[in-house]
Amino acid sequence: MHRKNAELGYYLAEEYWGKGTMTKVVRRMTQYLFGNFDIIRVYAQPFARNTASRRVLEKAGFRLEAVLKNNIIKNDVVQDGCIYAVLKDEFKSTAECTFLTCGPENM
Repeated sequence: MHRKNAELGYYLAEEYWGKGTMTKVVRRMTQYLFGNFDIIRVYAQPFARNTASRRVLEKAGFRLEAVLKNNIIKNDVVQDGCIYAVLKDEFKSTAECTFLTCGPENM
């Protein structure tokens, strides 16, 4: 039933926040997934209150598909979750190299 989908998850140490790093990584990882695997959709599920992570996905070309009310319990706190996704035929990468061939200077 659920085939040709890939879930993307990420974590970035706070000292690196706000530098555009994760947006570039998400774009390039998405490009790599579409280019090297037989998938048609990449999705991520950030917490609804994590506006920075949601913005990363939006800047990388993902769109909000759903807000799932009371979907997550973390540290005994009930929270909303989101589903963001991008389809292969909609993905427009700004990267000119693949994820594995980009050196740190291109990130």
